[in-house]
Amino acid sequence: MTVKGIHHVSSITKEILDNHDFYTNILGLRLVKKTVNQDDTGMYHLFYADYKGTPGTDITFFEIFNAPKFQPGTNSISRTIFRVPSMEALEFFRKRFDEKGVYHEGFVERYGHTSMIFEDHEKQRLGLMVDPEYSGSEPNSTAEIPKKFAITSIGAVEITVQYLKAALQLLELLGGKARGDITGESTEAEVRVGGDSVYIVEQRDSRIEKEGYGSVHHFSLRVEDEEHLQKMLEKLNAEKWPNSGIVDRYYFKAVYIQSAGGITIELSTDGPGFDTDESLQTLGENLSLPPRLEEQRDFIETYLTPLS
Repeated sequence: MTVKGIHHVSSITKEILDNHDFYTNILGLRLVKKTVNQDDTGMYHLFYADYKGTPGTDITFFEIFNAPKFQPGTNSISRTIFRVPSMEALEFFRKRFDEKGVYHEGFVERYGHTSMIFEDHEKQRLGLMVDPEYSGSEPNSTAEIPKKFAITSIGAVEITVQYLKAALQLLELLGGKARGDITGESTEAEVRVGGDSVYIVEQRDSRIEKEGYGSVHHFSLRVEDEEHLQKMLEKLNAEKWPNSGIVDRYYFKAVYIQSAGGITIELSTDGPGFDTDESLQTLGENLSLPPRLEEQRDFIETYLTPLS
Protein backbone atom coordinates (compact mmCIF):
# COMPACT_ATOMS: atom_id res chain seq x y z
CA MET A 1 0.00 0.00 0.00
CA THR A 2 1.69 3.20 -1.21
CA VAL A 3 0.91 6.82 -1.96
CA LYS A 4 0.35 7.88 -5.59
CA GLY A 5 2.07 11.28 -5.52
CA ILE A 6 1.50 14.79 -4.25
CA HIS A 7 -2.16 15.74 -3.73
CA HIS A 8 -1.88 19.42 -2.77
CA VAL A 9 0.12 22.00 -0.82
CA SER A 10 -1.62 24.35 1.64
CA SER A 11 -0.10 27.71 2.55
CA ILE A 12 -0.94 30.92 4.41
CA THR A 13 -1.69 34.39 3.04
CA LYS A 14 -2.83 37.61 4.69
CA GLU A 15 -3.64 39.51 1.46
CA ILE A 16 -6.30 37.45 -0.30
CA LEU A 17 -6.85 39.83 -3.23
CA ASP A 18 -3.15 40.00 -4.09
CA ASN A 19 -2.95 36.25 -3.61
CA HIS A 20 -5.82 35.66 -6.02
CA ASP A 21 -4.25 37.98 -8.59
CA PHE A 22 -0.82 36.34 -8.40
CA TYR A 23 -1.91 32.71 -8.73
CA THR A 24 -4.59 33.26 -11.39
CA ASN A 25 -3.16 36.14 -13.43
CA ILE A 26 0.61 35.83 -13.00
CA LEU A 27 0.88 32.02 -12.82
CA GLY A 28 -2.26 31.27 -14.83
CA LEU A 29 -3.77 28.69 -12.48
CA ARG A 30 -7.53 28.34 -12.24
CA LEU A 31 -9.42 29.07 -9.03
CA VAL A 32 -11.27 25.75 -8.84
CA LYS A 33 -12.74 26.02 -5.35
CA LYS A 34 -13.68 29.09 -3.33
CA THR A 35 -14.55 27.86 0.13
CA VAL A 36 -13.65 28.45 3.78
CA ASN A 37 -11.43 26.81 6.36
CA GLN A 38 -13.78 24.17 7.73
CA ASP A 39 -12.23 24.52 11.20
CA ASP A 40 -12.43 28.34 11.19
CA THR A 41 -15.11 29.60 8.81
CA GLY A 42 -14.06 33.23 9.17
CA MET A 43 -11.24 32.71 6.65
CA TYR A 44 -11.16 31.79 2.98
CA HIS A 45 -9.65 28.56 1.77
CA LEU A 46 -8.86 28.97 -1.94
CA PHE A 47 -7.74 26.16 -4.26
CA TYR A 48 -5.76 26.97 -7.44
CA ALA A 49 -5.14 24.14 -9.89
CA ASP A 50 -5.33 22.99 -13.50
CA TYR A 51 -8.56 23.48 -15.44
CA LYS A 52 -10.26 20.41 -13.91
CA GLY A 53 -8.89 20.58 -10.36
CA THR A 54 -6.98 17.36 -10.89
CA PRO A 55 -5.43 15.92 -7.70
CA GLY A 56 -1.75 16.80 -7.66
CA THR A 57 -2.15 20.16 -9.37
CA ASP A 58 -3.47 22.39 -6.61
CA ILE A 59 -1.88 24.83 -4.24
CA THR A 60 -4.30 26.11 -1.60
CA PHE A 61 -4.29 29.13 0.69
CA PHE A 62 -5.80 29.89 4.06
CA GLU A 63 -6.50 33.60 4.52
CA ILE A 64 -5.30 34.71 7.98
CA PHE A 65 -5.54 38.50 7.82
CA ASN A 66 -3.69 39.07 11.11
CA ALA A 67 -0.96 36.49 10.50
CA PRO A 68 2.63 37.59 11.24
CA LYS A 69 5.29 37.29 8.56
CA PHE A 70 6.88 33.85 8.68
CA GLN A 71 10.42 33.52 9.98
CA PRO A 72 12.38 30.98 7.92
CA GLY A 73 14.23 28.13 9.54
CA THR A 74 14.56 24.39 9.72
CA ASN A 75 11.74 21.85 10.31
CA SER A 76 9.66 23.42 7.55
CA ILE A 77 8.09 22.85 4.15
CA SER A 78 10.51 25.16 2.42
CA ARG A 79 9.50 25.17 -1.26
CA THR A 80 6.67 24.18 -3.62
CA ILE A 81 7.83 23.33 -7.13
CA PHE A 82 5.47 23.33 -10.12
CA ARG A 83 5.99 21.49 -13.40
CA VAL A 84 6.16 23.14 -16.80
CA PRO A 85 6.28 21.07 -20.00
CA SER A 86 9.41 22.41 -21.73
CA MET A 87 12.45 24.65 -21.65
CA GLU A 88 10.47 27.05 -23.83
CA ALA A 89 7.84 27.23 -21.09
CA LEU A 90 10.49 27.90 -18.45
CA GLU A 91 11.93 30.69 -20.59
CA PHE A 92 8.42 32.05 -21.13
CA PHE A 93 7.91 32.37 -17.36
CA ARG A 94 11.36 33.89 -16.84
CA LYS A 95 10.47 36.67 -19.26
CA ARG A 96 7.00 36.99 -17.75
CA PHE A 97 8.43 37.34 -14.25
CA ASP A 98 10.81 40.03 -15.49
CA GLU A 99 7.89 41.93 -17.01
CA LYS A 100 5.70 41.56 -13.91
CA GLY A 101 8.43 42.36 -11.36
CA VAL A 102 8.39 38.87 -9.80
CA TYR A 103 11.57 37.90 -7.96
CA HIS A 104 13.29 34.89 -9.51
CA GLU A 105 16.73 33.40 -9.90
CA GLY A 106 18.45 31.77 -12.86
CA PHE A 107 18.14 28.27 -14.27
CA VAL A 108 19.85 25.47 -12.33
CA GLU A 109 20.08 21.70 -12.72
CA ARG A 110 18.74 19.81 -9.70
CA TYR A 111 17.70 16.20 -9.28
CA GLY A 112 17.67 15.70 -13.04
CA HIS A 113 15.49 18.71 -13.89
CA THR A 114 16.20 22.22 -15.10
CA SER A 115 14.58 24.47 -12.51
CA MET A 116 14.06 28.11 -11.53
CA ILE A 117 13.11 29.35 -8.08
CA PHE A 118 10.87 32.38 -7.54
CA GLU A 119 8.69 34.05 -4.91
CA ASP A 120 5.22 35.52 -4.74
CA HIS A 121 4.42 38.93 -3.20
CA GLU A 122 4.58 37.49 0.35
CA LYS A 123 7.92 35.68 -0.15
CA GLN A 124 6.21 32.31 -0.57
CA ARG A 125 9.04 30.04 -1.75
CA LEU A 126 8.20 28.53 -5.12
CA GLY A 127 9.86 26.96 -8.12
CA LEU A 128 9.33 25.72 -11.67
CA MET A 129 10.84 22.49 -13.01
CA VAL A 130 10.88 21.21 -16.59
CA ASP A 131 9.18 17.83 -16.95
CA PRO A 132 8.12 17.06 -20.53
CA GLU A 133 7.00 13.51 -19.63
CA TYR A 134 4.16 14.49 -17.29
CA SER A 135 0.70 14.27 -18.91
CA GLY A 136 -1.68 13.77 -16.00
CA SER A 137 -3.58 17.08 -16.05
CA GLU A 138 -5.42 19.56 -18.24
CA PRO A 139 -3.36 22.77 -17.98
CA ASN A 140 -5.30 25.99 -17.63
CA SER A 141 -4.66 28.55 -20.36
CA THR A 142 -5.37 32.28 -20.12
CA ALA A 143 -5.34 35.25 -22.48
CA GLU A 144 -1.65 35.80 -21.61
CA ILE A 145 -0.45 32.23 -21.03
CA PRO A 146 -0.86 29.75 -23.91
CA LYS A 147 -1.67 26.16 -22.99
CA LYS A 148 1.66 24.95 -24.41
CA PHE A 149 3.51 26.99 -21.73
CA ALA A 150 1.06 26.57 -18.84
CA ILE A 151 1.89 25.01 -15.47
CA THR A 152 0.85 21.36 -15.48
CA SER A 153 1.02 20.25 -11.83
CA ILE A 154 3.05 20.25 -8.63
CA GLY A 155 6.13 18.15 -9.26
CA ALA A 156 7.90 18.33 -5.91
CA VAL A 157 7.98 19.81 -2.44
CA GLU A 158 11.13 20.54 -0.48
CA ILE A 159 11.29 20.05 3.26
CA THR A 160 14.09 21.29 5.51
CA VAL A 161 14.70 19.24 8.65
CA GLN A 162 17.17 18.82 11.47
CA TYR A 163 17.41 15.05 10.99
CA LEU A 164 17.18 13.63 7.48
CA LYS A 165 16.75 9.99 8.47
CA ALA A 166 13.78 10.70 10.73
CA ALA A 167 11.97 12.46 7.87
CA LEU A 168 12.90 9.66 5.48
CA GLN A 169 11.46 7.01 7.82
CA LEU A 170 7.87 8.27 7.55
CA LEU A 171 8.00 8.82 3.79
CA GLU A 172 9.29 5.28 3.30
CA LEU A 173 6.50 3.92 5.53
CA LEU A 174 4.02 5.64 3.21
CA GLY A 175 5.62 4.01 0.17
CA GLY A 176 8.22 6.60 -0.81
CA LYS A 177 11.43 5.37 -2.43
CA ALA A 178 14.71 7.18 -1.81
CA ARG A 179 16.88 7.64 -4.89
CA GLY A 180 20.52 6.64 -4.51
CA ASP A 181 22.33 5.61 -1.37
CA ILE A 182 21.54 7.47 1.86
CA THR A 183 24.38 7.35 4.36
CA GLY A 184 25.03 8.86 7.76
CA GLU A 185 26.84 11.69 5.99
CA SER A 186 24.01 12.54 3.59
CA THR A 187 22.51 16.01 3.94
CA GLU A 188 20.10 15.84 0.97
CA ALA A 189 17.81 13.19 -0.45
CA GLU A 190 15.16 12.82 -3.13
CA VAL A 191 12.24 10.57 -2.20
CA ARG A 192 9.96 9.50 -5.03
CA VAL A 193 6.28 9.40 -4.05
CA GLY A 194 4.45 7.96 -7.01
CA GLY A 195 5.49 10.10 -9.96
CA ASP A 196 6.44 13.10 -7.80
CA SER A 197 9.24 13.94 -5.39
CA VAL A 198 9.89 15.14 -1.87
CA TYR A 199 13.31 16.74 -1.53
CA ILE A 200 14.74 16.53 1.98
CA VAL A 201 17.42 19.01 3.04
CA GLU A 202 19.09 18.51 6.41
CA GLN A 203 19.79 21.76 8.22
CA ARG A 204 20.95 21.13 11.77
CA ASP A 205 20.60 24.43 13.55
CA SER A 206 18.37 25.83 16.25
CA ARG A 207 16.44 28.28 14.06
CA ILE A 208 13.07 26.54 13.81
CA GLU A 209 10.75 28.10 11.24
CA LYS A 210 7.90 30.18 12.70
CA GLU A 211 4.71 29.89 10.71
CA GLY A 212 3.07 32.97 9.22
CA TYR A 213 2.05 34.47 5.91
CA GLY A 214 4.42 33.30 3.20
CA SER A 215 4.90 29.86 4.75
CA VAL A 216 3.44 26.44 3.99
CA HIS A 217 1.08 24.90 6.54
CA HIS A 218 1.17 21.32 5.22
CA PHE A 219 1.50 19.21 2.11
CA SER A 220 -0.65 16.25 1.17
CA LEU A 221 0.04 12.94 -0.57
CA ARG A 222 -2.50 11.10 -2.71
CA VAL A 223 -4.23 7.80 -2.02
CA GLU A 224 -6.79 6.15 -4.29
CA ASP A 225 -9.87 6.09 -2.05
CA GLU A 226 -11.14 5.72 1.52
CA GLU A 227 -10.33 2.00 1.60
CA HIS A 228 -6.69 2.76 0.80
CA LEU A 229 -6.72 5.62 3.30
CA GLN A 230 -7.94 3.29 6.03
CA LYS A 231 -5.14 0.82 5.29
CA MET A 232 -2.58 3.61 5.44
CA LEU A 233 -4.06 4.71 8.77
CA GLU A 234 -3.61 1.18 10.11
CA LYS A 235 0.07 1.26 9.09
CA LEU A 236 0.54 4.61 10.84
CA ASN A 237 -1.15 3.41 14.01
CA ALA A 238 0.90 0.22 14.05
CA GLU A 239 4.07 2.33 14.00
CA LYS A 240 2.56 4.80 16.51
CA TRP A 241 2.78 7.90 14.31
CA PRO A 242 0.57 10.66 15.80
CA ASN A 243 -2.37 11.37 13.48
CA SER A 244 -5.88 12.79 13.28
CA GLY A 245 -7.72 9.70 12.13
CA ILE A 246 -9.89 10.06 9.03
CA VAL A 247 -11.38 13.55 8.58
CA ASP A 248 -14.12 14.21 6.01
CA ARG A 249 -13.30 17.37 4.02
CA TYR A 250 -16.25 16.78 1.67
CA TYR A 251 -14.14 17.14 -1.51
CA PHE A 252 -11.79 14.43 -0.22
CA LYS A 253 -11.10 12.51 2.97
CA ALA A 254 -7.87 13.04 4.84
CA VAL A 255 -5.53 11.92 7.60
CA TYR A 256 -3.14 14.46 9.13
CA ILE A 257 0.18 13.12 10.42
CA GLN A 258 2.58 14.84 12.79
CA SER A 259 5.93 13.95 11.26
CA ALA A 260 9.46 14.40 12.57
CA GLY A 261 10.22 18.01 13.48
CA GLY A 262 6.54 18.91 13.71
CA ILE A 263 5.93 19.07 9.95
CA THR A 264 2.33 18.18 9.06
CA ILE A 265 1.90 15.70 6.23
CA GLU A 266 -1.61 14.89 5.06
CA LEU A 267 -2.93 11.89 3.16
CA SER A 268 -5.90 12.70 0.89
CA THR A 269 -8.19 10.64 -1.29
CA ASP A 270 -8.50 11.48 -4.98
CA GLY A 271 -12.26 11.90 -4.73
CA PRO A 272 -15.05 12.80 -4.61
CA GLY A 273 -13.49 15.92 -6.22
CA PHE A 274 -14.24 19.59 -6.69
CA ASP A 275 -17.11 19.03 -9.15
CA THR A 276 -19.17 17.41 -6.38
CA ASP A 277 -21.13 20.63 -5.83
CA GLU A 278 -20.27 22.66 -8.97
CA SER A 279 -20.09 21.95 -12.66
CA LEU A 280 -16.68 21.76 -14.30
CA GLN A 281 -17.42 24.90 -16.29
CA THR A 282 -18.22 27.00 -13.20
CA LEU A 283 -15.64 25.75 -10.71
CA GLY A 284 -14.58 28.45 -8.26
CA GLU A 285 -17.11 31.06 -9.35
CA ASN A 286 -19.28 30.89 -6.23
CA LEU A 287 -18.66 30.24 -2.56
CA SER A 288 -18.87 26.48 -1.97
CA LEU A 289 -19.70 25.12 1.47
CA PRO A 290 -19.99 21.53 2.64
CA PRO A 291 -23.57 20.63 3.66
CA ARG A 292 -22.88 20.92 7.39
CA LEU A 293 -21.95 24.60 6.92
CA GLU A 294 -24.67 25.55 4.42
CA GLU A 295 -27.06 26.86 7.06
CA GLN A 296 -24.35 29.36 8.10
CA ARG A 297 -23.89 30.72 4.55
CA ASP A 298 -25.31 34.22 5.16
CA PHE A 299 -23.19 34.66 8.29
CA ILE A 300 -20.04 33.33 6.62
CA GLU A 301 -20.40 35.51 3.51
CA THR A 302 -20.65 38.61 5.69
CA TYR A 303 -17.02 38.23 6.75
CA LEU A 304 -15.45 37.37 3.39
CA THR A 305 -13.90 39.88 0.98
CA PRO A 306 -15.38 39.67 -2.54
CA LEU A 307 -12.73 38.46 -4.98
CA SER A 308 -14.07 40.32 -7.99
